Amino acid sequence: MVRFIQLSDLHIRGSMHRDENENCGKLVAWICEHYAADENKPVVLLTGDITDDGKEDQYRNAVALLRPLVDAGFRVLACPGNHDYGPWGNFYTEEGQRRFQRHIMTELLAYPAADAQGVEMEGLFPTTHVEGDVVFIGLDSVVGREDALAHFASGEVGENQRGRLAEILRAHAERRKVVYFHHHPFNRHLVMEMADAHEVMRLLAGRADVVCFGHNHESDIWSSAHDIDWILAAGKSNRRNARYKFEFREVTFDGENSHVTKLMFKRD
Repeated sequence: MVRFIQLSDLHIRGSMHRDENENCGKLVAWICEHYAADENKPVVLLTGDITDDGKEDQYRNAVALLRPLVDAGFRVLACPGNHDYGPWGNFYTEEGQRRFQRHIMTELLAYPAADAQGVEMEGLFPTTHVEGDVVFIGLDSVVGREDALAHFASGEVGENQRGRLAEILRAHAERRKVVYFHHHPFNRHLVMEMADAHEVMRLLAGRADVVCFGHNHESDIWSSAHDIDWILAAGKSNRRNARYKFEFREVTFDGENSHVTKLMFKRD
C-alpha cells in the first residue's frame, strides 16, 4: 500500500506572526501527530506557491515550518509555483528560482540534483521518486514561461520537460503514476491554464493514474476525466474552511485499487 497527501499554496510570509505561517505550523504539527504511529507514512506533495514572493526570509521560514515533516520521517516532494519564483506571482526572477532550488530542494529535501548553491538550473525537473509500485513525477510549470517579462500567473511546462516526461512515462509503464505540478492543466479561469496544457494532458491521458495541482486556491476533484483515475486540485491548505477547519486529501493505492479521502480537523 502506498499513500500520499497533497498540500498546496502555503504562501509563507517573511513574518512568523502572519496567519499563513502560524496556520502552516498548526497544519504540519497535526499531520505529524496524526501519522505518528504509522510506520508507513504517506508521501507529502507540495504543489507550489510555498512562499508568497520567493524572498530569502520567506524561504528561510518555509524551511523552518516544513522541517518537522522531514524530521518525523515523511518523504516530502515539491514543485515550484509562480509565487516561488518572483514578486506577486506575476514575474519570473532567476534569483527566485535559485532560492527554490537552494532552500527547498537542497536544504529541506536534500535533493542531489541541485548543489549547495543551487546553481544547477537546467535538468532539475521533471523529478522522479519511486515508492513501492508508484512513481511520483514532479514538473516545473513556471520555468517554461521564464522569458516572458510578466506572465500574469499563467504557466508552461515547456518542450524540454514534455519530452523527458514522455520518456519517464514510457520507462515506468508498469507502475502507477502520480504527476504533480502547480498550474491548471485545463481551462478553469482565464490565465490559470498552462500555455501548453493541451500538450501536457495528451501525454498524461491514459498514462497517469493521478494528477495533482494547486494555484487557484479552490479545492476540486475529477474522477475518470481525461482517462485519468483522479485529477485533484488542492485549495490553500493553510486556510481554514467555512467550518473553521483545515482540510487536505489522502490518496491510497492498494493493489489495483485507489481511493481518495478528505481529512478535516480543527486546531486553535
